[in-house]
Amino acid sequence: MSRIINISGLTPIEDPSYRYKMPTVVGKIEGRGNGIKTVVVNISELALSLHRDAGEVNKFFGCEMGAQTTFNEEDDRAVVNGAHSDMEMQQCVHKYIEKFVLCPNCGLPETTYSIKQGCIWHRCAACGAKEMVDMNHKLTTYILSQDKKNKKEKAKAKAEKTKEDKEKGSEEDKKKKKKKDKGSDDEKVSVT
Repeated sequence: MSRIINISGLTPIEDPSYRYKMPTVVGKIEGRGNGIKTVVVNISELALSLHRDAGEVNKFFGCEMGAQTTFNEEDDRAVVNGAHSDMEMQQCVHKYIEKFVLCPNCGLPETTYSIKQGCIWHRCAACGAKEMVDMNHKLTTYILSQDKKNKKEKAKAKAEKTKEDKEKGSEEDKKKKKKKDKGSDDEKVSVT
């Protein structure tokens, strides 16, 4: 299966007690001839250890290897077209870590994205640095489009919740009005 190694960029970290770990890439070649493809078996574990989206990691493989990629969240299946060795893909992961995961200031993999005005920034939880990622890389367009998509989904969910709350509120108002009307009818009856 996969080994556990230190999260490192292009320069390896040999410290056995280094606290940031990740599994090695495990690829499974399927098909033959023109339809050959490599399935990344452990894409979710890899992405989880890097605190990134599995689709983003898979897209980086495509950008760097010049291949089409697909990621299906339901099946947790990441496919890179073509036959690629585990070593080749692992080298690609180290490149990804160097560009999009490690803090440019302290070198620790404690960053999260902050997207403002079409620019992607690293915000490091370890040292507090805020640095811009390499915006010339092809992956940045994918990250920006995913952020836009997530914002639209959140806005849609919020609008639906607001609509449900308004409907619920109007039903409660109707019930209160009915009770109030019923109470005033009782008062009229007792007066006579």
